[in-house]
Amino acid sequence: MKNFIFIGLSVLVLVGVTGCGDAGDGGDPRSNLISPSDPNALSSAITIEGAVRIEGQPPAQAGGTGAAPVITGGSALEITSGDTAELQVGFESESGYEDCYIQVDGADDYFLISQSSSVTSGTITIEINIPSEIDTGAFDFYTCIAGANGAVSNPISTPVGVTNLGGDIPPGGNGDFICASDDPQVGTLLSCPSGAMIDFCVSQNANTCYYSVGGSQFNCGNCTDAGALQSCAQAAVQSCF
Repeated sequence: MKNFIFIGLSVLVLVGVTGCGDAGDGGDPRSNLISPSDPNALSSAITIEGAVRIEGQPPAQAGGTGAAPVITGGSALEITSGDTAELQVGFESESGYEDCYIQVDGADDYFLISQSSSVTSGTITIEINIPSEIDTGAFDFYTCIAGANGAVSNPISTPVGVTNLGGDIPPGGNGDFICASDDPQVGTLLSCPSGAMIDFCVSQNANTCYYSVGGSQFNCGNCTDAGALQSCAQAAVQSCF
């Protein structure tokens, strides 16, 4: 692993010394990504199979003809853009449940999943598709359910952290990357004129790597390909300006 780690850092240093004076006209390849801090854009991009998108706000907690369901959950999720987030909601409801409501916190719409069940306790698993155009960042999901008696449960909030690896997810990734910022054996952090740090991260199980610049990530693909690695390093340096 170390062989191509140090090759990658050498390329980055070379590009940083010789290429920073001219950022070029290529532009930022990540400029069209959707920021998780924009709830409406984020909500428009994600999809939930079997759900209906509804304008407005989900119902507030309220009683029906009997006791309202009680739900639990909200454990923080970490997801890579292009993957599926699994939102798990534990529930206790004497009347079962009829509807499940999911919203990107702060958005002007929400998702409704209608699925009648007489089960009075258990866990509801909701699969949410996070497309590859979602940028690195964080947001919250707001969730509640309604019982068959019409009562609406307490809401829960689930923090979600998103990592965008810069295009297609590198093969062999799956969270096994180690970075110069975590382990000095990987290399030395470099800095942009703006103060943003240029980091280099490599998979421990495959010959894949990426550069990270101030939260933006540039996928290099196969790190044993010197040409691809140099192009990736150039893109990382250009993003400094």
